[in-house]
Amino acid sequence: MTKYIIQRVIWIFIILFTTLTITFVLLKLAPEYPPTKNDEKDTWLEKQVTDGYYTSEYYDVDDPEDMAAVDLIRTTNPEINRSVFIVNPVRTSNTIKVFTRVPISVQYFRWLDNVFTDWNWGTSTKIRVNVPAFDIIAERMPITLYLNLASLFFYLPFGFAFGILAALKKDTIVDNIMQVVIMMFLSIPSLVFLLILIIIFSYSMNNFLPSLFPLVGIESAGKIAQGFVIPVLAVGMPSIAGLTRILRAELSEVLTSEFVLLAKTKGLSHTQAVMRHAIRNSLVPMVPIIIGSFAGLLGGSFILERVYAIPGVGRITLQALAQGNYDYNVIMASSAFYGIVGLFTVLIVDLSYGIIDPQIRMGARK
Repeated sequence: MTKYIIQRVIWIFIILFTTLTITFVLLKLAPEYPPTKNDEKDTWLEKQVTDGYYTSEYYDVDDPEDMAAVDLIRTTNPEINRSVFIVNPVRTSNTIKVFTRVPISVQYFRWLDNVFTDWNWGTSTKIRVNVPAFDIIAERMPITLYLNLASLFFYLPFGFAFGILAALKKDTIVDNIMQVVIMMFLSIPSLVFLLILIIIFSYSMNNFLPSLFPLVGIESAGKIAQGFVIPVLAVGMPSIAGLTRILRAELSEVLTSEFVLLAKTKGLSHTQAVMRHAIRNSLVPMVPIIIGSFAGLLGGSFILERVYAIPGVGRITLQALAQGNYDYNVIMASSAFYGIVGLFTVLIVDLSYGIIDPQIRMGARK
């Protein structure tokens, strides 16, 4: 089992490395979008020079030959404002700076060196100018993780309870009513459900719950907790419906299996046979789905964070992807965050098979 885990971890790093490499190359093929203000642009480009992504040349505004060279670059170079940038004198300086982006292959190895030696993912160009990109993402990780973990712990107990109830009451009026409710929640997109909840609990009930997420660091902890209620319900209710439907199908199949009938013939009651044998065996395909749903919740929170103004990683990533507001370094840091969470979720899913099913665990030892 240990050898298997090591192999999976190695593959996780290989996949993550490949994914980030492709993302890096694609972003570097696109035009650069430095800060718009002259002094901020100067600071950002100087940092790019320090990180090894650009080279710089300096020209004196009082030197006619230097000014002629700058004019020539400005009028004849087709890469102006794409990979070549001219920065006018800042404050009392009399120096014009010309920054030129180095080839992508050189940038790539400089980027690897910066990340592995200094954990330097570059600085933001638009979201928070000249602030380290990974710091921006790290500040928002707790909110995103709290939201998704709260949704997970909310829908799991209800999904299990309703799924077991639906399986035990299969083809009765209780089961039929639950199937109608399940289809209703599965048919309504989370975004629409979120808007319905805002209308009901905020607008119709005189702001019983906030219509937007409270300002973190300004509002009280109680207000922040209230702000989680609507998004957790919006994400959790469809998830409860999905888990109920899957568990009902799995448990209904297991209840008709021979080992459950054998358990009953040995004297176990129906409830004991279900609790001791049926539910455990129905969990074999369920646990990976449940664990994997965390990655699904994480990815699905993009729009939720945007609509409900939740200051999470998803919202800041969408801002970095907005047209005319591209922030490539923030996108790279966000890709690393989602990639790491998604891939390690896959690892946990693989390991969960061995925990739930002894046969799979024995197979891993072979």
